[in-house]
Parts: sequence; C-alpha cells; structure tokens
Amino acid sequence: MSLSDLVASLGGWLAARPPHTKVLLGLATSVVLVELAFRRFAPRSAAYARWTSFFQGIGKFWTAVILSVVYFLSVAMVSAFMKLFGKDPLDRRLEAEPSFWRAHEPNPLGPEAAARHQF
Repeated sequence: MSLSDLVASLGGWLAARPPHTKVLLGLATSVVLVELAFRRFAPRSAAYARWTSFFQGIGKFWTAVILSVVYFLSVAMVSAFMKLFGKDPLDRRLEAEPSFWRAHEPNPLGPEAAARHQF
C-alpha cells in the first residue's frame, strides 16, 4: 500500500464521519499540534504555563467526577449484593443478650506467638 493510497483511504474514512466527529477530531488534532509547538518552541513561556494549568484544571475536575462515579457504583453494587443475600459483616443486630462480647478463635500458634505476631 502506497502513501497516496493510505491518504486516500484516510480521507474517505474521514468524509464518511458525521459532522460532530469531524469537529472533535479537528479540535483534538489542533490541541495536540499546539501542545507540540509549545513544547518545542516555547517551553518556559507564560502562555505555555497558562495552557498547561488550564488542562490540569480540566483533568482535576474530570478525575474527581470519574472517581466519584466509580466509587458510587462499586459501593452501591457491594451494598446491593449484601442486602440481597442478607449479609451483615459488622453483626449489627441488637438482640437482647446477656453480654455483647463475641468469642474469637484462639491463635493456633499459642499465646506467645500471638503476642509477637498480632497482625
């Protein structure tokens, strides 16, 4: 495949895209080219500092949004499964008992080893 065939196929692919895709691809290409130009010709300029701080602000915002969604979905799924199967790992039932002490399994290595290896 020659370079002209590659350019022609890329042009055909781009021509078949809807307008919003063409605009987004053009915007993304422009951002990449401006970034490369700043890095090459003006890495210590005030304009490049403003450029990077703008995109870092966008990154911080979307990082918070994405992490919030992931956290909410993961916690919501675990909570739904726990409620569905009736599990309560904290054992929060408040039934009348003579003592609320919970017995535990003794350490199989003995009390001396349990004192040395508590965690």
